[in-house]
Amino acid sequence: MKLTLDEKEEEIRDEVRTFLAGNALWPEDLPRDLDARVAVLREWQKDVYDAGLVGIAWPEEYGGRGGTASQQLVANLEMARAGAPELIGVIGLEVVGPSIVAHGTPEQKCAYVKRMLTGEDIWCQGFSEPEAGSDLASLKTRAEYDGDHFVINGQKTWTSYAKYARWCAVLARTDRDAPTHQGISYLIVDTKSPGVQVRPLRQITGDAEFGEIFFDDVRVPTANVLGELNQGWRLAMHTLTNERGPAVAGRQVKLRIVLDRLVDEARALQRDGRPAIEDPEILTQLARAHVGLEVLRHQCYRSAGMATARGTAGLESSIDKLWLVASEQRLGGTVIDVLGPHLGGLAGDLAADQITELQNVYLYGRAASVYGGAEQIQKNIIAQRMLGLPRS
Repeated sequence: MKLTLDEKEEEIRDEVRTFLAGNALWPEDLPRDLDARVAVLREWQKDVYDAGLVGIAWPEEYGGRGGTASQQLVANLEMARAGAPELIGVIGLEVVGPSIVAHGTPEQKCAYVKRMLTGEDIWCQGFSEPEAGSDLASLKTRAEYDGDHFVINGQKTWTSYAKYARWCAVLARTDRDAPTHQGISYLIVDTKSPGVQVRPLRQITGDAEFGEIFFDDVRVPTANVLGELNQGWRLAMHTLTNERGPAVAGRQVKLRIVLDRLVDEARALQRDGRPAIEDPEILTQLARAHVGLEVLRHQCYRSAGMATARGTAGLESSIDKLWLVASEQRLGGTVIDVLGPHLGGLAGDLAADQITELQNVYLYGRAASVYGGAEQIQKNIIAQRMLGLPRS
């Protein structure tokens, strides 16, 4: 993405600034309790949508504005730069939604897209399983024909916002005799269906944002297949590319805000009778965190430009993801180096309301090398599919 904005992108940026001037919601305004926070964030997303700032690049006939991906990115970056909270429907908007817009039937788009944009329906992503995370193609969840329905049995895990999601994008094996990467279908599942059980998973941050989902003879209409039957692997790769690419751009802005705050803390805190920022080791750590985030920022711009020219995110999103891992974990480590004895405990038995915002950056960052596709998998994608290197 170019670093200068065209006229329309400047208009979008100004729309965001005008909206935030009169309707701002800041992280400190959010309840610490997760249930209450999600309720507030639903209303927040509806307000942002009503302002025309969600779904800018999605078709007008399904609730969007018919703009460009770069215009939506400008809006997202401006919201992040201002410190506004992430939209609660992020899985739908940035991960699952693009696949539905690109490959869904007109009926599916009419049924799901606008409610996804407004935050009325939260979505989750049912891909990973206990023995099929990085090796996703080994998934065991199965869906078998029964008249005009599939019957799903299996389990998914590490599912963000599973507790709050109305719809789940599920990968299930619909042809058990097909080769590993074939015979998989992409199904849209109503989580209120009989036989669906969600069990929250409490994270080290104290929140239960993740969940396990169990499917016990869950009936799903055959009309809920996204794309072609038994061709779900191709769609899954489309979904994962979006998860690893555009979503990183907003994340890097928020991490930069954290770094700026950490620099202020380093100036204010005393270490051996002088400001901590004067300690050469602390200054070095802050400088390295700054460099890492600058590299990530420019890599995101590069990927966004390529995606805009192509019309969709591409394999370069794996590079974005690797740089995010390095930058986020380096920043988290710097938080510990700077704050050191001023932090409370770091153990997972802390209550959620005892964990500070900066401490949360370190704790949440532990998962960066796993969420959205393990670091090792991203390296394999870059080596084999981008550089053409042999598998062994």
